[in-house]
Amino acid sequence: MALELRHIYKNFGDHNVLTNLSLFFPENRVTAIMGPSGSGKTTIINIIAGLQTPDHGEIAGLRGHKFSMVFQEDRLLEHRSGLNNVLYVLPRPKAHETRALELLNQAGLAQDVYKRARDYSGGMKRRLALCRALAADFSLLILDEPFKGLDAALKPKIMAMVKTRAAEKTVILVTHDKEEAAFFGSRIIDITNPPNICH
Repeated sequence: MALELRHIYKNFGDHNVLTNLSLFFPENRVTAIMGPSGSGKTTIINIIAGLQTPDHGEIAGLRGHKFSMVFQEDRLLEHRSGLNNVLYVLPRPKAHETRALELLNQAGLAQDVYKRARDYSGGMKRRLALCRALAADFSLLILDEPFKGLDAALKPKIMAMVKTRAAEKTVILVTHDKEEAAFFGSRIIDITNPPNICH
């Protein structure tokens, strides 16, 4: 189901972030939200995910969606292994262990699946966060600068993994990188000049 933000307002104290913002996110397609830091991109996806509440306005089309999300921060279970971080989002962990190991292998983490997340490097943590999000059962995938900090040699492989796993899903991608947006064939929203529910 497509999503619509209708006339959204959001302030943080005296700081106005979103004013009368209306956006459309088509079903089963990647939409990239682009714009400078501080322009409200993360606030938009936090509102969609229910992590923040708009001061005014409404969201249509959320009912029935299963969410998965990669935040700007990795938000891992640092004391648990890489494998257990992925299994954590699965309803029957033991039954899905093969699936989790396959994802970790694709992300180049096969040799580190039993290592605790706190011992991973920054780039490894990012890949683990992506694996965890992709392992979940989702119809809506929200990605907030998901590829930042990745090694340049690994980044194309990880992006291809995400593209394959998120095929035929509704994806909202926050990025500063036009090449990332183009790779996913994204419909682009420039948050500095947003459309008024442009289908």
